[in-house]
Amino acid sequence: MVVIAVFKSSRPEGKEAMKWFGAAQQRCTVLVLTTIQVVICAVWLSTASPTPHKNNQYNRSIIVYECAIGSVAGFSMLLGYIGLLAAVSFLLAFLARNLPDNFNEAKF
Repeated sequence: MVVIAVFKSSRPEGKEAMKWFGAAQQRCTVLVLTTIQVVICAVWLSTASPTPHKNNQYNRSIIVYECAIGSVAGFSMLLGYIGLLAAVSFLLAFLARNLPDNFNEAKF
């Protein structure tokens, strides 16, 4: 986000955008997004955590333990949130594809 904001701020309409991408705002964004994921995990694990389930339905001579998800809604919310973060990351990468060819973030 910061790299995109830097290149967009070179335009006249983008000068105000840079105040939203300082070091404190970046740390706050990471903290908030991580806290949301921790809360989703904690709620899911505290209400209906996954448990081992003995499955002797297929073969009675072998004991097979499977993971019973517990709450499908909690698991779906967790995977949905991770998918949302991945989609936003993909969108930012797509927006950053037109950066100048001489820009190399690794050298800085």
